[in-house]
Amino acid sequence: MHYWASPIEAKLCANQEVALVGAGNSAGQAAVYLASQGVKVWMLVRRQDLAETMSRYLVDRIRSLSNIEVVTGATVSGLEGRGGILEAVRWRLGATGQEVRRPIRHLFLFIGALPNTNWLANSGITLDANGFILTGEEAGNDRHPLETTRRGIFAIGDVRAKSVKRVAAAVGEGAQVVAALHSFLTAASLRLVETPAGLIQGH
Repeated sequence: MHYWASPIEAKLCANQEVALVGAGNSAGQAAVYLASQGVKVWMLVRRQDLAETMSRYLVDRIRSLSNIEVVTGATVSGLEGRGGILEAVRWRLGATGQEVRRPIRHLFLFIGALPNTNWLANSGITLDANGFILTGEEAGNDRHPLETTRRGIFAIGDVRAKSVKRVAAAVGEGAQVVAALHSFLTAASLRLVETPAGLIQGH
């Protein structure tokens, strides 16, 4: 099972069939990439229409590729294999209940994200119920939109609660936070005072 699609996975899957579960932009980008490497992709989607959860440009690209087969209303019903090696994938079609079995050795999962923020425990940075970092108004009054519950600590990209889970959005937030950091550091330097011992410290 794979959770991303890089050139390494593309080589492993060359001239083979793969199953890919998911209907978001990450799933669409992975399907297009694998198909461009000559892989036959069975794209298993629970919903009835890719456009409900995927950008139009990706939907159009997927529909233009003959080696991507989109199966809507489908859920994985079984995996078969021996010795830790996947040999077949089964999925069930919701409309009819029919089960399909294909001799597939690679399964790609793009069905959600875990923020991996356990290391922030006791840091004073507040997370939502799913472990994503609160920023902006949710983090407190007068916060920069990308600032966490700790002043001067910012979060960008997928790990941020309510962010748009796309690479382009993360890049844009990264550019924004550079300016925010400069502003924060400038304001902090104005608060520096000289102590009686001649040392500089912030208040």
